[in-house]
Amino acid sequence: MIKNLWITGYRSYELGIFKPDDPKKKVIEKYLTERMINYAEDGTEWILTGAQMGTEQYVGPAVQQVKDKGYNIKHAVMMPFANFGQQWNENNQSLLNIFLRNADYVNKITKLGYHSGIQLRTWQNFMLQHTDGALIFYDPESGGKPKYDYSAIKNYQDRGYNYSLELVDFDAMQDFANSLSED
Repeated sequence: MIKNLWITGYRSYELGIFKPDDPKKKVIEKYLTERMINYAEDGTEWILTGAQMGTEQYVGPAVQQVKDKGYNIKHAVMMPFANFGQQWNENNQSLLNIFLRNADYVNKITKLGYHSGIQLRTWQNFMLQHTDGALIFYDPESGGKPKYDYSAIKNYQDRGYNYSLELVDFDAMQDFANSLSED
């Protein structure tokens, strides 16, 4: 059983999503909502994410929809370092603040600001050690930022840890989008 699930994936710019009302964003949120309902029905209690623009922030509204359907699920946002997102533009910082306000729990791995890529690996290790599995929106054939988390997960599994991985690629997301338009 997956009690704590890590959800991550593509950044918004990697998906070509630059506006909050982009239809692609709605499809991803709906997909995440449906998957989280399945996980909640199977006993998942916590969804853990980072706070990157894109998939991780799309989890916020999806968690709220799952809660609105009566499921007891909580959302924890773990940031890799202090002052995360401070270099973002004002609009993106505003979206980050809303995202963080709506989470059930927010914390950071270190009180230090960003100073090294080691902080990101420390964050990945934290996520792996505090979750039982991951859902990652990533297509290994296409590359992108999620490859680092995907590699960390695969290495964790290769070291013998019993860790579940649900990989959602572009084909799976397109199939889901197509099924929505058929309804």
